[in-house]
Amino acid sequence: MARTGRRTRIVLAMAILGGFLTGAAARTAELVPACLVPPGNPHPGSCTTYGRAVPLGYGVLRSYVQRVGALPVAVGVVFPASALSGLPTAGSDGKHCFDKDGDGRTDPHTECSVGHENVLDLPAGAGPFAWELVNWNPQGHIPKGVYDTPHFDFHFYMQPLAERNAIRPGPCATLMNCEDYTRAKKPLPARYAPPDFVDVDAVEPAMGNHLLDARSQELNGGPFTHTWIYGTYDGEITFYEAMIAKSWLEELHEGRAGDTCTPFRQPRAWRESGWYPTEYCVEYRENRKEYAISLSNFTYRTGS
Repeated sequence: MARTGRRTRIVLAMAILGGFLTGAAARTAELVPACLVPPGNPHPGSCTTYGRAVPLGYGVLRSYVQRVGALPVAVGVVFPASALSGLPTAGSDGKHCFDKDGDGRTDPHTECSVGHENVLDLPAGAGPFAWELVNWNPQGHIPKGVYDTPHFDFHFYMQPLAERNAIRPGPCATLMNCEDYTRAKKPLPARYAPPDFVDVDAVEPAMGNHLLDARSQELNGGPFTHTWIYGTYDGEITFYEAMIAKSWLEELHEGRAGDTCTPFRQPRAWRESGWYPTEYCVEYRENRKEYAISLSNFTYRTGS
Protein backbone atom coordinates (compact mmCIF):
# COMPACT_ATOMS: atom_id res chain seq x y z
CA MET A 1 0.00 0.00 0.00
CA ALA A 2 2.62 2.57 -0.88
CA ARG A 3 2.70 5.56 -3.20
CA THR A 4 0.16 4.21 -5.72
CA GLY A 5 -2.52 3.87 -3.03
CA ARG A 6 -2.00 7.39 -1.76
CA ARG A 7 -2.07 8.82 -5.31
CA THR A 8 -5.38 7.05 -5.95
CA ARG A 9 -6.90 8.43 -2.75
CA ILE A 10 -5.80 11.95 -3.65
CA VAL A 11 -7.42 11.70 -7.08
CA LEU A 12 -10.61 10.40 -5.45
CA ALA A 13 -10.47 13.22 -2.90
CA MET A 14 -10.30 15.74 -5.72
CA ALA A 15 -13.28 14.11 -7.40
CA ILE A 16 -15.49 14.49 -4.34
CA LEU A 17 -14.32 17.96 -3.38
CA GLY A 18 -16.73 19.72 -5.73
CA GLY A 19 -19.78 18.22 -4.09
CA PHE A 20 -18.72 17.38 -0.56
CA LEU A 21 -16.70 20.46 0.31
CA THR A 22 -19.51 22.76 -0.78
CA GLY A 23 -21.18 21.86 2.50
CA ALA A 24 -18.24 20.65 4.57
CA ALA A 25 -16.05 23.68 3.97
CA ALA A 26 -18.54 25.86 5.77
CA ARG A 27 -18.43 23.51 8.73
CA THR A 28 -14.63 23.37 8.81
CA ALA A 29 -13.90 26.94 7.75
CA GLU A 30 -10.31 27.80 8.59
CA LEU A 31 -7.73 30.10 7.11
CA VAL A 32 -5.02 28.10 5.38
CA PRO A 33 -1.91 29.70 3.90
CA ALA A 34 -1.12 29.72 0.24
CA CYS A 35 1.36 27.00 -0.66
CA LEU A 36 3.52 26.34 -3.67
CA VAL A 37 2.99 23.47 -6.08
CA PRO A 38 6.47 22.32 -7.12
CA PRO A 39 7.17 21.29 -10.73
CA GLY A 40 6.46 17.62 -11.29
CA ASN A 41 4.16 17.41 -8.25
CA PRO A 42 3.12 13.71 -8.15
CA HIS A 43 -0.19 14.53 -6.43
CA PRO A 44 -2.33 16.56 -8.87
CA GLY A 45 -4.18 19.44 -7.28
CA SER A 46 -2.35 19.24 -3.97
CA CYS A 47 0.26 21.51 -2.45
CA THR A 48 2.52 21.22 0.58
CA THR A 49 3.49 23.70 3.30
CA TYR A 50 6.53 23.04 5.51
CA GLY A 51 7.30 24.16 9.05
CA ARG A 52 10.62 25.42 10.38
CA ALA A 53 13.60 23.06 10.61
CA VAL A 54 14.53 21.50 13.97
CA PRO A 55 17.96 19.80 14.32
CA LEU A 56 18.11 16.03 14.76
CA GLY A 57 21.35 14.05 14.54
CA TYR A 58 23.23 15.10 11.43
CA GLY A 59 20.01 16.31 9.82
CA VAL A 60 16.82 18.23 10.56
CA LEU A 61 13.17 17.51 11.20
CA ARG A 62 10.56 19.48 9.29
CA SER A 63 6.80 19.26 9.75
CA TYR A 64 4.52 19.48 6.73
CA VAL A 65 0.89 19.64 5.69
CA GLN A 66 -0.23 18.47 2.25
CA ARG A 67 -3.74 19.45 1.22
CA VAL A 68 -6.17 19.87 -1.63
CA GLY A 69 -7.92 23.14 -0.83
CA ALA A 70 -8.98 22.84 2.81
CA LEU A 71 -8.88 19.01 2.75
CA PRO A 72 -5.81 17.54 4.52
CA VAL A 73 -4.15 14.83 2.45
CA ALA A 74 -1.16 14.19 4.70
CA VAL A 75 0.11 15.67 7.97
CA GLY A 76 3.58 14.58 8.91
CA VAL A 77 7.29 15.09 9.36
CA VAL A 78 10.20 14.61 6.97
CA PHE A 79 13.90 14.16 7.73
CA PRO A 80 16.97 13.07 5.75
CA ALA A 81 18.65 9.71 6.22
CA SER A 82 21.55 11.57 7.84
CA ALA A 83 19.30 12.38 10.82
CA LEU A 84 19.62 8.75 11.96
CA SER A 85 23.35 9.32 12.58
CA GLY A 86 24.88 11.45 15.32
CA LEU A 87 21.90 10.96 17.64
CA PRO A 88 22.21 11.42 21.43
CA THR A 89 23.11 8.25 23.32
CA ALA A 90 22.14 9.28 26.86
CA GLY A 91 18.83 7.88 28.06
CA SER A 92 17.29 11.27 28.86
CA ASP A 93 17.64 14.90 27.83
CA GLY A 94 16.92 15.95 31.43
CA LYS A 95 14.01 18.23 30.56
CA HIS A 96 11.41 16.55 32.78
CA CYS A 97 12.91 15.54 36.14
CA PHE A 98 11.92 15.40 39.81
CA ASP A 99 14.13 14.99 42.87
CA LYS A 100 12.12 12.07 44.25
CA ASP A 101 14.56 11.08 47.00
CA GLY A 102 15.12 14.69 48.10
CA ASP A 103 18.93 14.55 47.95
CA GLY A 104 19.22 17.89 46.17
CA ARG A 105 20.01 16.52 42.71
CA THR A 106 18.19 14.60 39.99
CA ASP A 107 19.51 11.27 38.80
CA PRO A 108 19.06 11.18 34.99
CA HIS A 109 18.56 7.40 35.13
CA THR A 110 15.87 7.23 37.82
CA GLU A 111 14.47 10.75 38.27
CA CYS A 112 14.03 11.98 34.69
CA SER A 113 11.67 11.01 31.88
CA VAL A 114 13.37 8.95 29.21
CA GLY A 115 14.03 10.22 25.70
CA HIS A 116 15.02 13.38 23.84
CA GLU A 117 12.15 15.58 22.68
CA ASN A 118 11.81 17.88 19.67
CA VAL A 119 8.82 20.24 19.35
CA LEU A 120 7.70 21.15 15.83
CA ASP A 121 5.19 23.80 14.80
CA LEU A 122 2.61 22.67 12.25
CA PRO A 123 1.46 24.80 9.31
CA ALA A 124 -2.24 25.62 9.20
CA GLY A 125 -4.66 23.22 7.55
CA ALA A 126 -3.60 20.15 9.58
CA GLY A 127 -7.10 19.11 10.63
CA PRO A 128 -7.36 18.91 14.44
CA PHE A 129 -3.59 18.87 14.96
CA ALA A 130 -1.77 21.95 16.27
CA TRP A 131 1.85 20.79 16.66
CA GLU A 132 4.11 17.74 16.61
CA LEU A 133 6.49 16.15 19.10
CA VAL A 134 9.24 13.81 17.93
CA ASN A 135 10.96 11.86 20.70
CA TRP A 136 14.17 9.88 20.25
CA ASN A 137 14.59 7.03 22.76
CA PRO A 138 18.14 5.65 22.45
CA GLN A 139 17.58 3.02 25.13
CA GLY A 140 13.87 2.50 24.61
CA HIS A 141 11.54 2.28 27.58
CA ILE A 142 9.15 -0.05 29.38
CA PRO A 143 7.71 -2.65 28.99
CA LYS A 144 11.03 -4.48 29.12
CA GLY A 145 11.48 -6.91 26.28
CA VAL A 146 8.97 -5.03 24.11
CA TYR A 147 9.90 -1.36 23.66
CA ASP A 148 13.37 -1.33 25.23
CA THR A 149 15.09 -0.91 21.86
CA PRO A 150 16.12 2.37 20.17
CA HIS A 151 13.06 3.97 18.59
CA PHE A 152 11.24 7.18 17.72
CA ASP A 153 7.88 8.44 18.93
CA PHE A 154 6.04 10.64 16.43
CA HIS A 155 3.29 12.51 18.30
CA PHE A 156 0.57 14.57 16.61
CA TYR A 157 -1.02 16.82 19.22
CA MET A 158 -4.53 18.18 19.50
CA GLN A 159 -3.88 19.42 23.03
CA PRO A 160 -2.37 22.95 23.13
CA LEU A 161 1.35 23.02 23.86
CA ALA A 162 0.90 25.13 27.01
CA GLU A 163 -1.52 22.56 28.47
CA ARG A 164 0.85 19.73 27.65
CA ASN A 165 3.74 21.58 29.32
CA ALA A 166 1.63 21.96 32.47
CA ILE A 167 1.57 18.17 33.08
CA ARG A 168 4.13 18.08 35.88
CA PRO A 169 6.67 15.57 37.16
CA GLY A 170 6.39 14.58 40.80
CA PRO A 171 6.67 11.86 43.47
CA CYS A 172 3.78 9.60 42.42
CA ALA A 173 3.82 6.59 40.11
CA THR A 174 5.79 6.94 36.85
CA LEU A 175 7.46 10.10 38.21
CA MET A 176 4.25 12.11 37.98
CA ASN A 177 2.77 14.89 40.02
CA CYS A 178 0.06 13.10 42.02
CA GLU A 179 -2.82 15.32 40.93
CA ASP A 180 -1.72 15.21 37.29
CA TYR A 181 -1.30 11.44 37.46
CA THR A 182 -4.95 11.11 38.53
CA ARG A 183 -6.04 13.32 35.63
CA ALA A 184 -3.92 11.30 33.20
CA LYS A 185 -5.53 8.06 34.37
CA LYS A 186 -9.10 9.34 33.95
CA PRO A 187 -10.69 6.91 31.46
CA LEU A 188 -12.19 7.97 28.17
CA PRO A 189 -15.99 7.87 27.92
CA ALA A 190 -16.88 4.60 26.17
CA ARG A 191 -18.09 6.26 22.96
CA TYR A 192 -14.75 8.04 22.48
CA ALA A 193 -12.59 5.04 23.37
CA PRO A 194 -11.03 3.15 20.41
CA PRO A 195 -11.65 -0.60 20.75
CA ASP A 196 -8.91 -2.84 22.19
CA PHE A 197 -6.59 -0.03 23.24
CA VAL A 198 -5.59 -0.68 26.84
CA ASP A 199 -4.22 1.29 29.78
CA VAL A 200 -0.93 -0.25 30.97
CA ASP A 201 -0.01 2.68 33.26
CA ALA A 202 2.34 4.19 30.66
CA VAL A 203 1.94 7.70 32.09
CA GLU A 204 4.63 10.35 31.61
CA PRO A 205 5.18 13.97 32.70
CA ALA A 206 4.64 16.57 29.97
CA MET A 207 2.67 13.99 28.03
CA GLY A 208 -0.08 12.06 29.85
CA ASN A 209 -1.26 8.49 29.43
CA HIS A 210 -0.61 6.13 26.52
CA LEU A 211 -3.18 3.55 25.42
CA LEU A 212 -1.54 0.58 23.70
CA ASP A 213 -3.02 -1.60 20.98
CA ALA A 214 -3.77 -4.98 22.60
CA ARG A 215 -3.79 -6.57 19.13
CA SER A 216 -0.34 -5.32 18.13
CA GLN A 217 2.19 -7.96 17.17
CA GLU A 218 4.76 -6.88 19.76
CA LEU A 219 2.26 -7.41 22.59
CA ASN A 220 1.47 -10.86 21.25
CA GLY A 221 4.92 -12.42 20.96
CA GLY A 222 6.02 -10.74 17.72
CA PRO A 223 8.77 -8.18 17.07
CA PHE A 224 8.38 -4.44 17.52
CA THR A 225 8.77 -2.61 14.21
CA HIS A 226 6.08 0.08 14.30
CA THR A 227 2.89 0.50 16.28
CA TRP A 228 0.02 2.88 17.00
CA ILE A 229 -0.83 4.61 20.30
CA TYR A 230 -3.55 6.98 21.51
CA GLY A 231 -2.52 9.61 24.08
CA THR A 232 -5.02 10.72 26.70
CA TYR A 233 -5.34 13.21 29.52
CA ASP A 234 -8.27 14.20 31.74
CA GLY A 235 -10.64 11.86 29.90
CA GLU A 236 -9.85 13.08 26.38
CA ILE A 237 -7.69 11.93 23.47
CA THR A 238 -4.91 14.52 23.33
CA PHE A 239 -2.51 13.10 20.74
CA TYR A 240 -2.05 10.42 18.11
CA GLU A 241 1.27 8.57 18.04
CA ALA A 242 3.21 6.35 15.66
CA MET A 243 6.08 4.60 17.47
CA ILE A 244 8.75 3.28 15.11
CA ALA A 245 11.92 1.26 15.72
CA LYS A 246 15.12 2.84 14.40
CA SER A 247 16.17 -0.55 13.01
CA TRP A 248 13.00 -0.69 10.89
CA LEU A 249 13.64 2.78 9.45
CA GLU A 250 17.13 1.61 8.52
CA GLU A 251 15.63 -1.41 6.77
CA LEU A 252 13.49 0.96 4.69
CA HIS A 253 16.58 2.91 3.71
CA GLU A 254 18.43 -0.27 2.74
CA GLY A 255 15.50 -1.62 0.74
CA ARG A 256 14.93 -4.58 3.08
CA ALA A 257 11.47 -3.32 4.03
CA GLY A 258 8.83 -1.58 1.94
CA ASP A 259 6.90 1.62 2.49
CA THR A 260 3.69 0.97 4.35
CA CYS A 261 0.41 2.62 5.31
CA THR A 262 -1.34 1.08 8.31
CA PRO A 263 -5.00 1.70 9.24
CA PHE A 264 -5.71 2.15 12.94
CA ARG A 265 -8.96 1.46 14.76
CA GLN A 266 -11.23 4.43 15.35
CA PRO A 267 -13.52 5.43 18.22
CA ARG A 268 -17.27 5.37 17.69
CA ALA A 269 -17.63 9.14 18.18
CA TRP A 270 -15.64 12.38 18.19
CA ARG A 271 -16.05 15.40 20.46
CA GLU A 272 -15.22 17.95 17.77
CA SER A 273 -16.20 18.04 14.10
CA GLY A 274 -13.40 18.00 11.56
CA TRP A 275 -11.09 15.99 9.33
CA TYR A 276 -9.44 13.02 11.09
CA PRO A 277 -6.87 10.53 9.72
CA THR A 278 -7.57 6.81 9.53
CA GLU A 279 -4.05 5.50 8.82
CA TYR A 280 -0.39 6.33 9.31
CA CYS A 281 2.27 5.96 6.63
CA VAL A 282 6.01 5.36 6.80
CA GLU A 283 8.10 5.76 3.65
CA TYR A 284 11.61 6.38 2.42
CA ARG A 285 11.74 8.73 -0.58
CA GLU A 286 14.72 7.61 -2.60
CA ASN A 287 14.59 10.62 -4.93
CA ARG A 288 14.94 13.01 -1.98
CA LYS A 289 16.94 10.73 0.33
CA GLU A 290 14.45 11.41 3.11
CA TYR A 291 11.95 9.70 5.36
CA ALA A 292 8.32 10.78 5.66
CA ILE A 293 6.12 9.79 8.60
CA SER A 294 2.56 10.95 8.10
CA LEU A 295 -1.12 10.67 8.97
CA SER A 296 -3.32 10.18 5.93
CA ASN A 297 -6.65 9.08 4.47
CA PHE A 298 -8.57 11.83 6.30
CA THR A 299 -12.32 11.45 6.83
CA TYR A 300 -14.76 14.12 7.96
CA ARG A 301 -16.29 13.39 11.39
CA THR A 302 -19.24 15.17 12.94
CA GLY A 303 -18.75 15.95 16.62
CA SER A 304 -21.23 14.72 19.19
